[in-house]
Amino acid sequence: MKDRLKKYLLNKSILILGYGREGKSVFNLLLQLGLTEQIGIADINKINIEEHPEFKHQTITFYDGDNYLEATQDYDVVIKSPGVIIKDYLSLTDKKKITSSTDLFLRFCSNKIIGITGTKGKSTTSSIIYHLLKENNYDVLLMGNIGIPCFDMLDQINKDTIIVYELSCHQLEFIQASPDISVLLNVYEEHLDHYNSLKDYVNAKKNIYKYQKENDYLIYGDIFEHISNKEINSLKLNKINLYDNPLAIEFKDIKTSLIGEHNLYNIILAIIVCDIIGLSKEKSLKVISKFKGLPHRLEYIGKFHNIHFYNDSIATAQEAVINAVNSFSLVNTIIIGGMDRDLNYSKLVQFLCNSTVENIILLPETHKRINELFVDNNCSNNIIIANNMEDAVNHAFKVTKNEGICLLSPAAASYGFYKNFEERGNHFKELVKNYI
Repeated sequence: MKDRLKKYLLNKSILILGYGREGKSVFNLLLQLGLTEQIGIADINKINIEEHPEFKHQTITFYDGDNYLEATQDYDVVIKSPGVIIKDYLSLTDKKKITSSTDLFLRFCSNKIIGITGTKGKSTTSSIIYHLLKENNYDVLLMGNIGIPCFDMLDQINKDTIIVYELSCHQLEFIQASPDISVLLNVYEEHLDHYNSLKDYVNAKKNIYKYQKENDYLIYGDIFEHISNKEINSLKLNKINLYDNPLAIEFKDIKTSLIGEHNLYNIILAIIVCDIIGLSKEKSLKVISKFKGLPHRLEYIGKFHNIHFYNDSIATAQEAVINAVNSFSLVNTIIIGGMDRDLNYSKLVQFLCNSTVENIILLPETHKRINELFVDNNCSNNIIIANNMEDAVNHAFKVTKNEGICLLSPAAASYGFYKNFEERGNHFKELVKNYI
């Protein structure tokens, strides 16, 4: 793969757009390939060269500040990091020259690639697929949005290595190739801060199958609210609807510690993927019990002051919160709220109004807007507006009944208050464990 990638990039000026984990991974690969003569690095934050030994003896042009995106006009190839928002600059830049490490990997890696995306559940499903294959002695690697840049894994790829690649909408946005086996779990309203419209977000997700070939596979789940059945049926490739359950797997046959019906479907989907690879459902079912789940996804923190606490900080869409509440027989208190991205919370509010959840604690900055919806719906739930996470936890200890369940499932992003959902979840866990 490295030789083909080098041939493609040779004699081109290259801009690395965004210098976080993935941007650094791109630079290190270019360094290995000897392609550093015409490199620029653009990031909204000023890069302290002294903190980056990889820049030593290299001639690099740096761009930073509010106008850093203007540098995209001056390079032959722009390798964009997933977190960089360029929706307002697409009219100034030739879209065809924008690529990413994900796009380059999909185009130049000849190994079997399983790509997994969806508004929710992609990390868990990707990890389950990896677990099932690994436990059955397949040569398999897990990478992508799970937190492992693909270019960091190139030296571990052998001829028979199977790639399990978790794909976010940001990684899919500018790709020109699709995986051999594509998984589209679900599509809900999300990331409207990154895109000009919901349609643009859905189109990014659809790229996972846009470039697939006749012998490739698409396995899909809850997508028809935003993608038409007619469009899926028109695709000339192998298509599998998760809910048709082609392997006839029953819930009772799945021995797992994961909570919730949605996770049982994630497991069934993973088994379908592995069946395509050649691993029987019997062998998959035999090892699924060893999979313990990921942090911040209906994670049980423990019992404190006779209250059971669960951390579902990953839940940034209202559909994920509804699934979380439905995963328990009774949730007594729920904590929701966070960064306001102008999502429509009507569905969630109506669900909670009709649920048995007694206490609903609202976090800024969505708290006012969501509270107005509760008022408009004449809900009888006990609504509490908290100033921050610490205040929310203090309220939760006071109002949650003995032996009750308190669930953090925010239905909102963490940005503006936390670095990411992991930091938010860890703060919640710390506050719960240290409450006096």
